[in-house]
Amino acid sequence: MPFFSPFPSHRLSFSRKALLVLVSGILNILVFPKFELVALSWVAIVPMLFAIFQEARPRRAFILGVIFGLTFFSGCYYWIFSVLHEYGSLHWTTASLLFSLLVLYLSLYQGLFAYVFAKTSFRLPVGCFLMSPFLWVATEYLRGHVLGGFPWCLTGYALVDYVNLAQFGTIAGVYGLSFCAILISSVIAGFILAPCGFTLSCLLISVTVLSSLSLGRVAEPQGTGRRNSLARMVQPNINIDQPWNSESKSLILQELAELSLSLPSQVKTKTDVMDNSILEVRSPQLIIWPETPAPFYFQDDSLFQEQMTKLAKASHATLLFGFVDLRRASSGSSPGPYNSVGILSPTGTLLSQYDKVHLVPFGEYVPLPWLFFFSEKVSSQIGEFQAGEKVVVSTLDSNRKVGTFICYEAVLPNLVRKFVAGGAEVLVNVTNDAWFGDSAAPHQHLLMARMRAIENGRYLLRAANSGISAAIDPLGRLIGRTNLYEKVVLDCPFYFLTSLTFYSRWGDVFALLCLSISLVLVVVIHRK
Repeated sequence: MPFFSPFPSHRLSFSRKALLVLVSGILNILVFPKFELVALSWVAIVPMLFAIFQEARPRRAFILGVIFGLTFFSGCYYWIFSVLHEYGSLHWTTASLLFSLLVLYLSLYQGLFAYVFAKTSFRLPVGCFLMSPFLWVATEYLRGHVLGGFPWCLTGYALVDYVNLAQFGTIAGVYGLSFCAILISSVIAGFILAPCGFTLSCLLISVTVLSSLSLGRVAEPQGTGRRNSLARMVQPNINIDQPWNSESKSLILQELAELSLSLPSQVKTKTDVMDNSILEVRSPQLIIWPETPAPFYFQDDSLFQEQMTKLAKASHATLLFGFVDLRRASSGSSPGPYNSVGILSPTGTLLSQYDKVHLVPFGEYVPLPWLFFFSEKVSSQIGEFQAGEKVVVSTLDSNRKVGTFICYEAVLPNLVRKFVAGGAEVLVNVTNDAWFGDSAAPHQHLLMARMRAIENGRYLLRAANSGISAAIDPLGRLIGRTNLYEKVVLDCPFYFLTSLTFYSRWGDVFALLCLSISLVLVVVIHRK
């Protein structure tokens, strides 16, 4: 017998319920770039909860959840089709098939959420709305980890610009912000579908607590010493469609060198006793190139190695650059290539090398080649990329420590936190987002990188080939940023920081707690 509700969803036809979840899917699209109607994140899943509350047929609730997923992932990830078709050299039918399979697979997690919520709503007709955030975070965590995971645009990222509230991420990570957004949607839906003193109290308490966390002035990040350091992010805007030969690579290297050695900018480097900005003209101590925009081979090209050494000496700065390494893997497999980042000291000494640990499926390798034999990877680099074996924290000549991660790794919270847990005092993200074109993807990618700065309480310096390059403070705010498709350098101050956040120390404890509670709930509701 369904719980009495002034809006009995069990009386709605399936088509009307499908329309409700379609609306929820669209609302969730609108909270992310390029729309960024972030206020909608507080009510985005209310229509879906209306549709699946006490749905008598759990399988139909699952289908409704899948419809939500198909809507959201198709609208949010639309750019993947263009990447596969235009840069992966796939026929539009093949690209459409791969994109559809990805969207369908990811939608299964939303179907799982809807299935469990619908079953729970009969056992706990009021309590199901309090369980909803736990279930949502659990499915997001699974989506981000099963089969390598694809945690792109988790719900919590929409709240990054709520600066005070976003600091909850230093404890619970992006999953904590997802919990907050879904909690508000759930208690709103709960009060409408099951109006009583309890649901009203839950709504008022939730809104009051989150509002209080969002108000006031958050403490400014403190640096180690009053004088900060200066980083230069180099954005060469190199066309990834051009043919690669010795002449083109020579010209690109010359452009990169000229940008690296261009006149320093006038930037705020310190404040006086009255907290007034002091502008100085200083040369950068750290020069950052984007993820290898051309197939440079530092370990296998003596000429390139010599040129980079000379550039580091001429700049009197630490030089961070991307390259391809063709060495043989330690396991004895075939030679690389590895997507790598090297750091040269001001004297030209190679301080460290980091090989990208988490490769992009269909971008740097083809997963399950026996199944996807018809597909090619997007990268033009010859051969399948090999995955690196560990994170690397680099110690500079100044004894400061830097953690550098590459491109897509910025969306992996648990990977990035390992750099900080290993001692990194500043984070660097190098990427080549030219594959995305002028889509929402570069903006989404930057949004997720900002969350990594918040979670770990670190300045994050981001160099992108075609943009968006940026400097991000530990509160997730943009100190400076570039536009897409411009050739430019971005000089920004930053501090090396040493304190560790709870999230940096312990990782996804909160998400795992939500997953554990959800698993217990699944067992309880299936007991006869």
